[in-house]
Amino acid sequence: MRSRFLYCLILLVILLAVACSLGGEDEAAPAATVAAAAADASVEVTTTAMMSRSVEDLAEAEEAAADGESALDSSVTARLPVATPADLGRDVIYRGTISVQALDVEAAAREAVSIVQGLGGIVFGQQVSSSPEPESQLTFKVMPTDFLPVLESLSGVGELVDKKITADDVTERIVDFRSRISTAEASVLRLRDLLQEAPDLENVALIERELVQRETDLETLRGRLRTLTDAVSLATIDMTIFQLYEPVPDTGIDVAAWVSDSDEDPCLGNDALIASPDDDAYFCVQVENTGEVALTDVEVSSAALRLRPQDQRSFQLVAGSFDRIEPGELLSAVMHVAIREGRIAGRVATRGGIEVGFEVTGTPVPDDGVPMDTVTGFSFAWVVVDEEEGPPSFIGAVQTGYRGMVRALGYVVAIIGLLIPFVPAVVVIGGFYWWFRRLIRGRRSARSTPADSSPNRPQHPPDAPSG
Repeated sequence: MRSRFLYCLILLVILLAVACSLGGEDEAAPAATVAAAAADASVEVTTTAMMSRSVEDLAEAEEAAADGESALDSSVTARLPVATPADLGRDVIYRGTISVQALDVEAAAREAVSIVQGLGGIVFGQQVSSSPEPESQLTFKVMPTDFLPVLESLSGVGELVDKKITADDVTERIVDFRSRISTAEASVLRLRDLLQEAPDLENVALIERELVQRETDLETLRGRLRTLTDAVSLATIDMTIFQLYEPVPDTGIDVAAWVSDSDEDPCLGNDALIASPDDDAYFCVQVENTGEVALTDVEVSSAALRLRPQDQRSFQLVAGSFDRIEPGELLSAVMHVAIREGRIAGRVATRGGIEVGFEVTGTPVPDDGVPMDTVTGFSFAWVVVDEEEGPPSFIGAVQTGYRGMVRALGYVVAIIGLLIPFVPAVVVIGGFYWWFRRLIRGRRSARSTPADSSPNRPQHPPDAPSG
């Protein structure tokens, strides 16, 4: 600035020297001309300086753009003012709703309150519930200028679920209320003046009723205006915090069972086996971990084979381990069972065979080491033993005779049980039959008594006593 002023001063001195050297030709020139020339020179110098500065700025911007930056755009953008509804003379009601999920609902609510209070807002309402699931509902009031920053900060309290912003321009409504209030105030003042000038009591009562009505309408308008202005002066944010549950990894188990009469590779057997009364059966159980976490403490049990979960030593491992099965891995184990006299583990396998079921359980354990709920899988295999034809043995004959006797005795008991309900009827019928026979005999004896005692019948002397 000083250089420009000095430059202008030197140029003015030069112009005065030139004017003096003209020897009177320009003596008549007014001082205004000289001042105008100096002003023009100053403007020219200022314009030249500004043009040169603009060229320098443009060169710097082009150089910054060549380096991947846009200094010109950033400087222009930084100088642009941010227009708000208040700057534009508009009255806007801001309202926002936001929903987030958090692992700790109470901690997230405390953090949200701290954020709002740190930016000058207030907590207008809060409701916390723990049933059926933890949930917190909060209402905040903030300045319109802090509305968007607060809303953005609240979005980071948890995992954002939903966010909504509404803006209601109530400028015309506020202007209308203010106009109606002014009109109502003027009307109230006029009625008060008329009340003072009322000539009689009847007019006083009439004017008072109208004045009360006008004052009531005026207060109603003022209340509605206050409600609108309060809503404009403070933005509202409704926030809901839900419980966030960590995703539970998938768990699963797949069990398959086969049976074979050979120990070469029982896992290539079938799901059914036809064996002789004294044969061998080899059961293969395969367990696949179909979940996303490892299975530990794998146990196999079978009620048909009297196999308990702790009897894992009865199996011979082919692949994998009972201690741990990683996701996607297989456990293969083989168990040998002897068939003796058509029985498997004491159970008769003849007469249609026996179903051998295997139940496999495992405990999923994720990376955090906390065991999850036990998973269970089932599979079945059938074993049918053919009965050999031939003469029965002594024990077999005894068993057959015993079974026949028990069956005959069962029939006898069944017949007795069938006849017992008829015993009362048989007794009644027998008693009636006995009574009826006695009655017939009595009548017969009554008929024969008069004929024997008639006078025409000769009387036999009593037997003489023996001599």
